[in-house]
Amino acid sequence: MTNDRLRLASVEITRRCNNTYPYCDQPKAEQDMPVAQFTDLLDALSSQGVEAVALGGGEPTLHPALPALLAAAGRRGLRVGLTTNVRAPDLVARLADQGLLDSFGVSAGKGAWTALAGHPAAVVNLLLLAGRLPEVMGWAVAALRHGARRLLLLGYKGDQPAFAPTTAELAAAFALLTGLGRAAGAVIAADDYTRRRLGLSATCG
Repeated sequence: MTNDRLRLASVEITRRCNNTYPYCDQPKAEQDMPVAQFTDLLDALSSQGVEAVALGGGEPTLHPALPALLAAAGRRGLRVGLTTNVRAPDLVARLADQGLLDSFGVSAGKGAWTALAGHPAAVVNLLLLAGRLPEVMGWAVAALRHGARRLLLLGYKGDQPAFAPTTAELAAAFALLTGLGRAAGAVIAADDYTRRRLGLSATCG
């Protein structure tokens, strides 16, 4: 926690998942983080200067006490977000519209993702797998057509090398998305892993 740029903590709140993908390495189980454990963790994170939490899993919308978790973070002045496979778009939109979610990541190509792509709190996550650049660009175009204003390029970084894109593929994706975003007036960003692979860490915040 000594890095001044480290203000966000990722928290796995559940291991439940309602999707199956061959590239996903996350363990799955009928396990949820208890609310009391979550609030204790929030207090510890706040004391260390964390300003925001990103809730993950599994699929975070499957946590039975999700609204209570979001409210607990809000009471502590923490910004809160999650990434969803959009199998429950109405729930996600409702939580955001109630002010319980500051932002949420929409996984392109999953669930009813285009239904939330244009939401003001949405960031459309574009996961690049090896050989899948056309797929990512197709998602980007679809996202912009549905009103998306923020797109995030993610490079696969799991334990299965066959799914990992090359640096050249990442560079091509970022260049194409940047041009597309400029033309559409949308914000294009890349995750830390991709920025490091492309040598952008010093120029992209």
